[in-house]
Amino acid sequence: MLLRESSVARPAWASRRMLIAGVAAAVLAIAGATAALVTTGHGATHQGAANIDAAALHRTVVRSIDGKSVRLAADACSGPAGAAYIALPGYQAFDAINTANCDLVQQYNVGDPQVPGDSGDYNYSSSDQGIATYGGTLYFGDTGNDTVAVMPIGTLTLSNYENPAETLIQVGIDPTNLTVTPDGSQLWVADTGPQTGPSSPADIKVIDTATDTVTATLPLRAAPAEIAFSPDGSTAYVTTSAGLVTYSTATDRVTGFVRGLGDPHGIVVSPDGSTLYVTSTLGNQVDAISTKTDRVTGTIAVGDLPWGLALSSDGSTLYVANPDSDSVSVISTSSDTVTDTIPLTGGPDTLALTPDGSELWVGGLTSGIVTVFDTSNNSTVGSFNVGYGGEPNAGDGELPTGIVMTTAAAP
Repeated sequence: MLLRESSVARPAWASRRMLIAGVAAAVLAIAGATAALVTTGHGATHQGAANIDAAALHRTVVRSIDGKSVRLAADACSGPAGAAYIALPGYQAFDAINTANCDLVQQYNVGDPQVPGDSGDYNYSSSDQGIATYGGTLYFGDTGNDTVAVMPIGTLTLSNYENPAETLIQVGIDPTNLTVTPDGSQLWVADTGPQTGPSSPADIKVIDTATDTVTATLPLRAAPAEIAFSPDGSTAYVTTSAGLVTYSTATDRVTGFVRGLGDPHGIVVSPDGSTLYVTSTLGNQVDAISTKTDRVTGTIAVGDLPWGLALSSDGSTLYVANPDSDSVSVISTSSDTVTDTIPLTGGPDTLALTPDGSELWVGGLTSGIVTVFDTSNNSTVGSFNVGYGGEPNAGDGELPTGIVMTTAAAP
C-alpha cells in the first residue's frame, strides 16, 4: 500500500494504486516467460531472481499484456562516476546503482522481520520510504517497522544484501521522508502516521547523528511530506497537508507557517536561502515563497499533481515531476517560467540530479523505470528498470520512491 495520499489528494493516488496492482499482476503472470531475458550484470543474484545472459541488461523487451505493450527490461545509459541509491517500497529495500553505466550493483533488504511460523520467509511489507546520505553514511526510512536504518556505505557488499550492517532507530509511525542538516549533525524524519483520519498521529523526529538517538519529537496537526533546510542549517522547512511549517533547528520551535498552498508536497531551497520552491498538488503549480516574509512571491503553472522537485546547484534551473500528466517541467528561476516540458510516461514523481549537475534521474511510480536525462539539452541518455538488475517490475515493491546520488562509487 502506498501512503502518498493526503485527505484531499486521495482520489488521484487511489487510481494510481489500482494501476500499480494491475501492472504488477500482469507482469507476475508472464515472469516465467521473461526470466531468461534479465540479469544483474554482475553475476550477483537476489532471492527469487534469475541468472541470465548479461547482454539482456542493456536492451528493451516489449511484451503484449491484454493488448497493451509493456516495457520489461533495461536500456544502457552512461554518466559520471558515482552511485545512486534508490528506495523501493514493498520490499523494504534499496538499489545501489553505478551511475557510470546504470548497472545494478546490488539490491539490499533492510529490517526484514521473519514471518511468524515460517522460518524460510520474510515480511517485505512496507510503503513509501525516505532515503538520504551524508558523507559515508546512508539513512533509510523503513515504514514497515517504523524505524530508520543507519548504514555505513562502505559495509555494503554483494554478499550481505539480505542483512547489511545497520543500526535501527525507532521513530514514529510510517517514516516516509528523511533529510540531513547541511553540517550532517542532525537527521530529520517525517512520520506521516497511518493517515486514518484527522487525528492520525504525525510528527517530526530529530535524530542526533553522532549518537543515533532521537533528541526531539515535534508534533504536527497535519501529515508531513518533505523536509528541507536553509543553506546554513539554522532553519527547517516542512511541507504538510495543511501548509508550510518553519522551525528553528537551534530550538526546535515553530517560527512560521504559510497556509493556502494547495496540499504542498515537494520543497527545495535556493542556494542563497532567499526563496523556497514548493509544489502545490491541488493547484498544479509551483509556489515561490520568500523566506524573509513567508509570503508567496510567484506561481508557476506546471503539469498535473506536481510532486518532486530538483534544483540545480547554482539555483538557475528547477525540475518538477508531474506524475498525473506524465511529464517533467523545466523552469528558469530567473524568470519563473517553464522553458521546456519533457514527456515521460510511467508516473514520474521522483527526481535527483547527479552531483555535477550533468544528469537528471527521474523515477516512474507506475512504471518502475528510472530515466536519465542530459541536463544540457534535456535529451534522454538511457533508462533502466529498478530491482533485480532490470527484471520486469518484479512485484509491487519495485517502484522508486526516492533517489540520492554520491560521487563515490558503490562498494
